Amino acid sequence: MRRLWIAIALFALLIWGSVWSSRTVETTVDEIIAEIEAGRLEAAHEKWSAAETRFGALLLHEEIDEADRLFERVRTAKAAGEQGDYALDRAELLIQLRHLPDLEKPSLKNLF
Repeated sequence: MRRLWIAIALFALLIWGSVWSSRTVETTVDEIIAEIEAGRLEAAHEKWSAAETRFGALLLHEEIDEADRLFERVRTAKAAGEQGDYALDRAELLIQLRHLPDLEKPSLKNLF
Protein backbone atom coordinates (compact mmCIF):
# COMPACT_ATOMS: atom_id res chain seq x y z
CA MET A 1 0.00 0.00 0.00
CA ARG A 2 2.90 2.33 0.76
CA ARG A 3 4.20 1.98 -2.81
CA LEU A 4 0.82 3.02 -4.17
CA TRP A 5 0.82 6.24 -2.12
CA ILE A 6 4.37 7.04 -3.22
CA ALA A 7 3.40 6.47 -6.85
CA ILE A 8 0.32 8.69 -6.45
CA ALA A 9 2.42 11.41 -4.80
CA LEU A 10 5.00 11.30 -7.61
CA PHE A 11 2.26 11.40 -10.23
CA ALA A 12 0.68 14.42 -8.51
CA LEU A 13 4.08 16.12 -8.39
CA LEU A 14 4.58 15.54 -12.12
CA ILE A 15 1.13 16.92 -12.92
CA TRP A 16 1.76 19.98 -10.72
CA GLY A 17 5.15 20.57 -12.38
CA SER A 18 3.62 20.38 -15.84
CA VAL A 19 0.85 22.82 -14.98
CA TRP A 20 3.31 25.19 -13.30
CA SER A 21 5.63 25.07 -16.31
CA SER A 22 2.83 25.81 -18.75
CA ARG A 23 1.38 28.66 -16.65
CA THR A 24 4.81 30.21 -16.06
CA VAL A 25 5.66 30.31 -19.76
CA GLU A 26 2.22 31.61 -20.70
CA THR A 27 2.05 34.43 -18.12
CA THR A 28 5.63 35.56 -18.72
CA VAL A 29 5.21 35.62 -22.49
CA ASP A 30 1.89 37.46 -22.15
CA GLU A 31 3.62 40.16 -20.06
CA ILE A 32 6.39 40.52 -22.65
CA ILE A 33 3.90 40.74 -25.51
CA ALA A 34 1.91 43.40 -23.63
CA GLU A 35 5.07 45.48 -23.20
CA ILE A 36 5.92 45.21 -26.91
CA GLU A 37 2.39 46.11 -28.00
CA ALA A 38 2.46 49.12 -25.67
CA GLY A 39 5.64 50.32 -27.40
CA ARG A 40 7.96 49.61 -24.46
CA LEU A 41 10.50 47.49 -26.29
CA GLU A 42 13.33 47.93 -23.78
CA ALA A 43 11.09 46.93 -20.87
CA ALA A 44 10.01 43.87 -22.84
CA HIS A 45 13.64 42.98 -23.54
CA GLU A 46 14.49 43.31 -19.83
CA LYS A 47 11.64 40.95 -18.92
CA TRP A 48 12.80 38.55 -21.62
CA SER A 49 16.36 38.62 -20.33
CA ALA A 50 15.19 38.02 -16.76
CA ALA A 51 13.08 35.01 -17.83
CA GLU A 52 15.59 33.55 -20.26
CA THR A 53 17.23 31.21 -17.72
CA ARG A 54 13.84 29.86 -16.65
CA PHE A 55 12.83 29.42 -20.29
CA GLY A 56 16.09 27.57 -20.92
CA ALA A 57 14.96 24.90 -18.48
CA LEU A 58 11.42 24.69 -19.86
CA LEU A 59 11.63 25.23 -23.64
CA LEU A 60 13.66 24.14 -26.63
CA HIS A 61 16.84 26.16 -26.96
CA GLU A 62 16.30 26.67 -30.69
CA GLU A 63 13.04 28.51 -29.95
CA ILE A 64 14.72 30.71 -27.35
CA ASP A 65 17.62 31.48 -29.69
CA GLU A 66 15.17 32.44 -32.44
CA ALA A 67 13.36 34.85 -30.12
CA ASP A 68 16.72 36.32 -29.04
CA ARG A 69 17.70 36.86 -32.65
CA LEU A 70 14.37 38.54 -33.40
CA PHE A 71 14.64 40.79 -30.34
CA GLU A 72 18.02 41.99 -31.58
CA ARG A 73 16.69 42.62 -35.09
CA VAL A 74 13.76 44.62 -33.71
CA ARG A 75 16.00 46.68 -31.40
CA THR A 76 18.46 47.34 -34.24
CA ALA A 77 15.71 48.40 -36.66
CA LYS A 78 14.19 50.71 -34.05
CA ALA A 79 17.56 52.28 -33.24
CA ALA A 80 18.26 52.83 -36.95
CA GLY A 81 14.84 54.41 -37.45
CA GLU A 82 13.86 51.97 -40.19
CA GLN A 83 10.09 51.85 -39.75
CA GLY A 84 9.44 49.23 -42.43
CA ASP A 85 12.01 46.78 -41.07
CA TYR A 86 10.93 47.56 -37.51
CA ALA A 87 7.28 46.77 -38.21
CA LEU A 88 8.11 43.54 -40.04
CA ASP A 89 10.60 42.33 -37.42
CA ARG A 90 8.23 43.30 -34.59
CA ALA A 91 5.42 41.27 -36.16
CA GLU A 92 7.74 38.28 -36.58
CA LEU A 93 8.88 38.59 -32.94
CA LEU A 94 5.28 38.68 -31.71
CA ILE A 95 4.47 35.55 -33.73
CA GLN A 96 7.49 33.75 -32.26
CA LEU A 97 6.57 34.79 -28.71
CA ARG A 98 2.96 33.67 -29.16
CA HIS A 99 4.30 30.32 -30.36
CA LEU A 100 6.32 29.63 -27.18
CA PRO A 101 3.39 28.72 -24.87
CA ASP A 102 2.11 26.30 -27.52
CA LEU A 103 5.28 24.25 -27.03
CA GLU A 104 4.18 23.47 -23.46
CA LYS A 105 0.63 22.41 -24.27
CA PRO A 106 -0.08 18.68 -24.34
CA SER A 107 -0.99 17.78 -27.90
CA LEU A 108 -0.15 15.15 -30.47
CA LYS A 109 1.81 17.74 -32.43
CA ASN A 110 4.16 18.22 -29.47
CA LEU A 111 4.64 14.51 -28.93
CA PHE A 112 5.80 13.69 -32.44
